Amino acid sequence: MNIEIIPANMPEKFDDIADIAAAVRRNVRTIQLDLMDGKYVPEKTWPFIYTNDYHLDDLKKEDRGFPMWEDVNYELDLMVERPELDIDTWLTIGASRVILHYASVHDWDIIRDIDPVLLNFLDLGVAITIHDSLEDIFPLIDEKIVKFVQVMGIAQIGFMGEPFDERCLDIIEILHKKYPDMIIAIDGGVSENTIPALRDAGVSRFVSGSGISGHGIPSENVAYFRSIAEGEEIE
Repeated sequence: MNIEIIPANMPEKFDDIADIAAAVRRNVRTIQLDLMDGKYVPEKTWPFIYTNDYHLDDLKKEDRGFPMWEDVNYELDLMVERPELDIDTWLTIGASRVILHYASVHDWDIIRDIDPVLLNFLDLGVAITIHDSLEDIFPLIDEKIVKFVQVMGIAQIGFMGEPFDERCLDIIEILHKKYPDMIIAIDGGVSENTIPALRDAGVSRFVSGSGISGHGIPSENVAYFRSIAEGEEIE
């Protein structure tokens, strides 16, 4: 199993992204940016807070890239209402992965009609919660619309530090049994106590915000989580 530890960040300003990138760029392949519009979830992040924040336009025009993009990739976790209405923006600002929350998309046909050329440059994933119907996700996987699934390990999304909800383990086990070769990510509730059960259920990507950046040294927390996920003995 190709284990990946992914720090998550909820940037208030574009410049905040550089802080997490500087802290972990030599230790991870990917950083997740949680982008929230204040509609799908209560909180807002960049690029929805400041109307005069032009960095999104600069990214679209390729006048700039994400901080330290030479060293680390970015995935966008779009906690945004109806992201399909602006899907071209999200697919063309330099991310290597884009994650759509199943319940936030009202028209999946728009996603089905994405130019295949764009998808040569990034992976599209779907995020599901314990409140979603798992059977509704299967067609997206079977039709190869998404390449991976991100299971939310918490009951209330959009906040860091929420408690782990064990009901996500059943979802992961079902997905892994039905699609044994598909990558399954977990976001929320990732800790030294939950990683072993998540790994055994079928998770290979572990996304953590507060567990990595909420205390101590982020790079050391990444290494610690990776050692647990890879099954090393911890003294």
